[in-house]
Amino acid sequence: MSKTRSPETPSFLTAVRRIEALTQEIQKDGLSAFEKAEAAYVEVQELRAVLNARIADLRRRSA
Repeated sequence: MSKTRSPETPSFLTAVRRIEALTQEIQKDGLSAFEKAEAAYVEVQELRAVLNARIADLRRRSA
């Protein structure tokens, strides 16, 4: 079974790694770079939404 994914949608592992990298950036920069941290947080939220949708799809398929 091959899955197709739109080019802008990251793989599950890529999304998790990006969330980890963004979290580290936020922790490192703290509030000194609030705008950067805010943008990173928005990206993390978007990635989490993608991951949650994939997990829900997997659960539906296995039910």
